[in-house]
Amino acid sequence: MKRNYDPIIFCQSESLDLEDFVIATYLMSAQTKDVLMRAGAMAVEQTTGTWLRVPDETDEVRRKFVGRVINVFNVPGYEATCPDKIRTCVIQIAFPWRNFGQQLPELLSTVFGNISIMDNLKLLDLQFPKSFTAGFKGPRFGTQGLRDRLGIQDRPLTLAMIKPCTGIPIDVIERQFYNLALSGVDMVKDDELIADPIHAPLFKRIEACQRAAEKAYKETGKKVLYIPNITDRQDRMFEKAHKAIDMGVEALMVNVHATGYGTMSALAEDDSINVPLLAHPCYSGTSYMGSSTGMSSHIIHGKFMRLEGADMVVYNCSYGKVPSLVERYVRIGQSLLSDFHGLKPTFPSPAAGMHPGLVGQVMDDLGPDIIIGAGASMHAHPMGLKGGVAALNQAAEAWKLNVTPQEYAQDHEELRISIDQWGVYDPNKSIFELTN
Repeated sequence: MKRNYDPIIFCQSESLDLEDFVIATYLMSAQTKDVLMRAGAMAVEQTTGTWLRVPDETDEVRRKFVGRVINVFNVPGYEATCPDKIRTCVIQIAFPWRNFGQQLPELLSTVFGNISIMDNLKLLDLQFPKSFTAGFKGPRFGTQGLRDRLGIQDRPLTLAMIKPCTGIPIDVIERQFYNLALSGVDMVKDDELIADPIHAPLFKRIEACQRAAEKAYKETGKKVLYIPNITDRQDRMFEKAHKAIDMGVEALMVNVHATGYGTMSALAEDDSINVPLLAHPCYSGTSYMGSSTGMSSHIIHGKFMRLEGADMVVYNCSYGKVPSLVERYVRIGQSLLSDFHGLKPTFPSPAAGMHPGLVGQVMDDLGPDIIIGAGASMHAHPMGLKGGVAALNQAAEAWKLNVTPQEYAQDHEELRISIDQWGVYDPNKSIFELTN
């Protein structure tokens, strides 16, 4: 007997063993008279069926493999009447993870495959059972492993980047790296825009930066970690990773959203690539910046990066030069640091306009387990690179001592000068052209 709403598809979470399902939460707006039918069509489209049920899509097949609509909530929460032609709803669908296995590419093909083409549909969250995440090793080092590797336990880590982003030759890169290493910074990474260009090929760049790191080490006794960008086609990326490690490199960077999900996890789980990995956020905005399309940023930069095995994740700080809601950047950090079925936590590195006046605010939001990634505020500090790095560390010290940056700056010239130049966090004011 035909029923409008198949009870195999339409149920509640208590009907299911949730260890067998990944739960996807969507925000949908559509002109429809039957939001339940629309939700059911989404569940079927992404699992067993198409627009018309075919003979081999039996009840037995559906019981094992179909998506389940477990919640549909009107927004606002209408109960008696709905005055709007456009219906806005939060929909939750439980997908049997046996359909796609313990991997991200096919997970995405399922939870946000064909339906991602729909107007006004955003994937808000994915809830993963422990049975699913057990198939991922996650970060090899995590926050504590990276701290141990660098010998730094009591403060945020500092990360510099070669500037300008691209266009400078090898000798300039070597000189700049040497000066950065002398400045006291902990790590130096390539910019995302330089991977293996003709004017500064990857392996020549590695040779130069390793030379500069060794020279600075002999003078300071501090080892600075170089993180080269190995972004490329996957087969070439593995070749580059192995050769870079043979050359003495102790960390690697990937533009993970441009190379595709699954790539970094393959690097992280390769025992012959036993180094920390940094995930850069470039290209990711195409997936999350739409208010009614794409996915939420904490899925992309948080949960996915933990599953992918990133030890460090760079992403936009709300107080910097790229617009971002505070709660979104905070939720990304929380997704990287909070418990996630036993996977090691990942260092958040909120960036894009970071300067000493913002450090205390970021630590208020996320705590001390962060990486302070800065470019311009190091390179353009009036006292030079050493002054720029010192000012960032002094701002972190002020937070730890529970004093304001302005108070601490009275006895710390580097911090005072940076505050004179760029100020401190002010929610009503921005010094960045992109946010004015």
